[in-house]
Amino acid sequence: MSFFEWLTIFFVCLIGAMTPGPSLIVIIYLTNSKNFVSGFVASLAHGFGIFIYALISIFSLSFVINLLPSAMPIIQILGAIFLIYLGSKILFLKNSKRIINDKTKIPETTIECIFLGLTTSLINPKILIFFTSIFSQFINQDYSIYTKFGMVLLAGIIDSTWYILVCYSVSIKVVENYIKSKQKLIFLILGTILIIFSFYLAFKAIRYFTLIAN
Repeated sequence: MSFFEWLTIFFVCLIGAMTPGPSLIVIIYLTNSKNFVSGFVASLAHGFGIFIYALISIFSLSFVINLLPSAMPIIQILGAIFLIYLGSKILFLKNSKRIINDKTKIPETTIECIFLGLTTSLINPKILIFFTSIFSQFINQDYSIYTKFGMVLLAGIIDSTWYILVCYSVSIKVVENYIKSKQKLIFLILGTILIIFSFYLAFKAIRYFTLIAN
């Protein structure tokens, strides 16, 4: 697997983690309501949930490519289209607002924080579609189990690291306020990068599909 492919996976996974959603709101709420340590352990647990989804995704794709190799170009094209759709959604994201009710029960123990972080990632089936879209672009019959595990591990580490940084930024109001003031620009950059990557992946998948068809 080339350095460029690893770099592409890294950036797409990072953009996926950085995209605001329920997970971001939960981690920020937990950090504000309790402390940095609570947000930290929830972030690690969230990353483990991402690891599980990525693991399911990559080995499901491996099963498909072994059983029906001709289906992979179609999965790759559909995956690239989904990533383009996701990038366009990011472009038009509005500033995030607090949507958790003040009456929401705050986890009291470390175990509860871990459970909250883990379940927040596992109850979102879109994550499975996201990783299927990414890994379908790079999966190869020749890849060893170590390479596949490395791709999965990278996804989990990126997710946990991002949310730990979020917890840290929330703990420092100057950083949090700066990020909030630049949200529109951040969304524009992230969405544009993802769309460019996705069009490249779609072009590559379509060209491969055309070669097979001929």
